[in-house]
Amino acid sequence: MPSFVRLGIVAALAAGALWAVLSIHWYPAEEVLTMWVYGSPQEAELYRKVAAEYRQQHPEVRLRLEVVPGRSVVQKLLTGMDAGHAPDICVLHWRQMPQVASTGQLLPLDDLVRRDQIATGDYYPVGLQAYTYHGTLYGIPVKGSTITCFYNKDLFDRYGISYPTDDWTLDDLLAKAKALTIDEDQDGLPDIYGCTPYDIASYVWSMGGDFLRQENGRYVSNLDDPRVAQAVQFYVNLYFKHKVSPPRPGVRSDNAMSTFTFEAGRIAIGIMGPWMLPTFQLLDRFEWDAALFPQGPAGRQTRYASVGFTIWKGTREPEVAWDVLKHMVSAEATTKMAKLGSDLPPQRSVARNTYPRAATPYEEEVFVRSMDYNVRLFPQELWWEDLYRRMLDELDAALTGRESVAEALAEAHQVTNTYLQRMYAEEIP
Repeated sequence: MPSFVRLGIVAALAAGALWAVLSIHWYPAEEVLTMWVYGSPQEAELYRKVAAEYRQQHPEVRLRLEVVPGRSVVQKLLTGMDAGHAPDICVLHWRQMPQVASTGQLLPLDDLVRRDQIATGDYYPVGLQAYTYHGTLYGIPVKGSTITCFYNKDLFDRYGISYPTDDWTLDDLLAKAKALTIDEDQDGLPDIYGCTPYDIASYVWSMGGDFLRQENGRYVSNLDDPRVAQAVQFYVNLYFKHKVSPPRPGVRSDNAMSTFTFEAGRIAIGIMGPWMLPTFQLLDRFEWDAALFPQGPAGRQTRYASVGFTIWKGTREPEVAWDVLKHMVSAEATTKMAKLGSDLPPQRSVARNTYPRAATPYEEEVFVRSMDYNVRLFPQELWWEDLYRRMLDELDAALTGRESVAEALAEAHQVTNTYLQRMYAEEIP
């Protein structure tokens, strides 16, 4: 690993290392099989129930489940692994995977999956790809989802705007957002904004661009692609040219930005995902529904996110840990997770048979259909999160109006190539 990447990661971990050591509960590995989970209170309770079912079926296994803070799980996990006392099984978000898998401390699962004939064909391919690092599978997802959108039906009805359809486009999004950016009290400031666009990746991909490309087997910046510029310009125009999105932090505004939320009824279209369902299901001030992310010139391409179970390579009971993992991600378990109404089961059959429920007042099947399009991941590389943060730091100048899109992209392009060149130079013996 390049020293400058390694130093950045070490610096980020060092601050929490001592706290992590002090906060870990140490258990004799030969006596107790430990499992760490994190998530919402409802998810944590479900994990407890599923683990309790396993204990009932296997009373000979001493399985201890601990709920840990998601923000600190990687620091705690790596500290425990280095000390030789880590949880046998641990939940990881897919973006945490490269940092842990790159240490060689996770148990490869490919042989176990083949041996036990796990029905991988029933999984959404992107879900298993999310837990594959440099060609090796290290985890099995328990849930996942992609970007969709929510819309305020009351606002659409009040102003006579047609609802989004499956074939709507980014141009349609802009047209509807313009029509639904409303100055209700005629004071010169919008009281309702047309949309909140979420992050920029799905726009770049749907315009046909990408952040990186490969040349001679190595990554280089793709931020000089005109399609990337088109996507970033579209995104920036939502804020500055068309003013259909509430100002971003760092932009001077007379409006109180914190009040402009979908939940408050002041955003007509919110680009988000099904992880917001537990919150939105409590809304009673207006009717809302869900729709697919709009199509761009390159179709509908959206970002995936997931949570999955992994096994520590140092576990003294790999077969038992694998048996527990299979139980935690079984169709029965993911069916129960789906009933919480947040994210999708990773298996197609479970998603299609369980997630769309007739009793819900919104079109829940949208979230299942969203997985039938080009659902994508960022590069599963240790350095990606650091590089992506640096890209966005440069693009922020355009997203906050301090620079033009062309200027910000030129700087981001240079920063990206410099980063990658240094990384590859330090990898060469």
